[in-house]
Amino acid sequence: MRLDRHDSYLTTFQATVVEARRSERGLWLRLDRSAFYPTAGGQPHDTGTLEAAGHAYPVVDVEVEGDSVWHLLGAAPG
Repeated sequence: MRLDRHDSYLTTFQATVVEARRSERGLWLRLDRSAFYPTAGGQPHDTGTLEAAGHAYPVVDVEVEGDSVWHLLGAAPG
C-alpha cells in the first residue's frame, strides 16, 4: 500500500517485510505498506530509515516494480 499517496507528510509507519532479495547493490525489501516516495516522474525518492530489531537501516533507494515498492537498505551504523 502506497501511504505516500494518502499523506505526503507521514514520517512514521509500521510495516511488515513481505519479500527480500539481494542484488549487486545490496538488500532490497518489499513491505506491505510504505510511506517512502519512490523515484518517479523526475522526482527523487524519499530517504530515511527502517528500524528493526533495535537497528536503524538507512534507505538509500526506493523503486516501484508493478504495484510493489522496493527499498534498498544501506549498512546499519555502528
